[in-house]
Parts: sequence; C-alpha cells; structure tokens
Amino acid sequence: MNITSMQLMAGVTELEATLGTATPEQRAIIGNLKKQIRENGLFFEVTSASLTVESMREHGYDVTDEDAGILSKIAGHVEVDADMLWNAVEIWAREYNVKSIKEEEE
Repeated sequence: MNITSMQLMAGVTELEATLGTATPEQRAIIGNLKKQIRENGLFFEVTSASLTVESMREHGYDVTDEDAGILSKIAGHVEVDADMLWNAVEIWAREYNVKSIKEEEE
C-alpha cells in the first residue's frame, strides 16, 4: 500500500475510534472507505518471506508462528522501503489487534 493510503487508513481508523457507538450507516461508510483505500492504494506486495515472526518481534510485536495468517494479511497491505514498511506494519498491526511486547510488559 502506498504511503498516502497508509496515512488515509490511519486517519479513518482514528476517526472511527472517536465515534463511540457508530450507527450501522456509519459502520458501512467506514467499511467502504477502508475497502476503497485498500483497493486503490495497492502499490506492490511485501512477500511473506520479508515479514517474518522474527522481524516482527525485533520491531516489538508479540507474535508467534500461530500469527502467520495475520502476518500474511499485513504483508499484503504494505511495501516500500524499510521505514515505510514498519510505519505501515504499525498501522495494520493496530488494525488486526496485534499486541506490542511493550503492552504485555505493562
């Protein structure tokens, strides 16, 4: 996913968090926005080989081999250079409720 789409997705997610109890219409609109951002923001995919459990743990995410499906989903959404990759991973890890190691320690 390109950087603009990553930023848009982060903004929509932040907006969604401020809504409290969203109406069905609001949920549908947000869902549609996220779908459009994902579809229109495709850049080129990260292969699952470049986004591993080990690399996720090195960047502070609490994942195991059992999370391979989530890593594949995240990898399908992001690409670019290393900084952009990990910024995008942060957005998508939050979207898929992947805990950080810091959260577990607290």
